Amino acid sequence: MAEVTGLNCSIKISGAAVPFVGEVTTMGGTNTTYQITDTSKQVLDRTETIHVLVKGSNDAAESGTNTTNLKMTSHGLATGDVIINTTRSNAVREVTYVDANNVTVSAVTSQTTSDTIEVYKQATASTYTLNRLNAMATFTSATARTVLISGSYLPMSTAAYAHKMSKHEAVDILEKTKFGSTSKERLAGMKSASGTLSQFDVTDTTYSAALLAKVPIIIEDRTSTGALPNRRWALLDSDQMEAAVAGIQDETIGWVSYDAWLQLGV
Repeated sequence: MAEVTGLNCSIKISGAAVPFVGEVTTMGGTNTTYQITDTSKQVLDRTETIHVLVKGSNDAAESGTNTTNLKMTSHGLATGDVIINTTRSNAVREVTYVDANNVTVSAVTSQTTSDTIEVYKQATASTYTLNRLNAMATFTSATARTVLISGSYLPMSTAAYAHKMSKHEAVDILEKTKFGSTSKERLAGMKSASGTLSQFDVTDTTYSAALLAKVPIIIEDRTSTGALPNRRWALLDSDQMEAAVAGIQDETIGWVSYDAWLQLGV
């Protein structure tokens, strides 16, 4: 294992959810995994609806289309699907269903009859799994496809004044020894994690606010700038302040894992 000095580590914490529409993805593996390309949007909100959308055949705007209405006979779209008007500077818009031939969208300047429309429909939930910690959809079948993702992401902000951290990861070991066994048998159970984060006392109230709100956040750590991140859903369970006459006031935050966690850096 490579040695890395502590000063090369970094810690990030998630902020409030930000909505987005039709983010492009990068394919990985063999036409099965698709991750949002923009690294700033690779952590998805835990509870908000996420739409994984697959490109279908192009359509054409018909008479009755204007900047906010698209008429396409038997379009097959549903609210939450996405269109891209490639005639109008590749304008990406989420659609709202009106009827079998019409949908509405946020205004697309000069949108009109005969514009070329790329259509992206929501994939059936049973055909993929979604990992919100790295904004990745993994399909059960290896088929070439173009995928967009819509929903809400969590911006990750660096804990600028953090100077010390610890983490403990564990797996429950469950005994399953049966009558007649001559040695104990065990099975790995649920994972858990916990840790602390210390930062110099500043006016930043991110952690204290998260503690009081009692809502799960994401804590991300990296061993160095170029390393892959480790991300965990966590609840803050303590916030301790220390001060000494000859020292700087220090804040130590305790956290425990809340849900899934992801180790990309191992």
